[in-house]
Amino acid sequence: MNLDEYQTTYLLYAPAKNPSGWNLDLAAFGSSLEAAFPEVRYETRQGRQLRLSFWAVTEDGIEFTGFASNEGRDTVVLTDNTPHEAAVFIAWLRNSFLPDPNLIRFSSEPAVEEGIETDWRMPADGDTTHIVEELKHHIQAVER
Repeated sequence: MNLDEYQTTYLLYAPAKNPSGWNLDLAAFGSSLEAAFPEVRYETRQGRQLRLSFWAVTEDGIEFTGFASNEGRDTVVLTDNTPHEAAVFIAWLRNSFLPDPNLIRFSSEPAVEEGIETDWRMPADGDTTHIVEELKHHIQAVER
């Protein structure tokens, strides 16, 4: 398996002990996306829960599609990204949006499908390479 090209959905969320620790305001999140990325579209939808669906593109052409929700536990879901692509978004979220870089826990679609309920901890510091390595380690552990 080539982990550099492996695409999956990543679930990013606040720690279980501090489910509202991100202080995730959906309007502020949308505004922050607009300020950070050159191309952004988003809308707030009320379904079973209120969520902000978004699409954003970096200057390098990396696309992010996903949603954010603050019902129950502050959460952002990124759909169909490689570890490198997801790391770019996670670095922005950690370094520019969250009140504390220690507040990101994560999982992935394969982990959820396998019934693995472990909250993986995202590094509170380091560059995108460090985040990529953490995501790859997670995928290797889950995809055994």
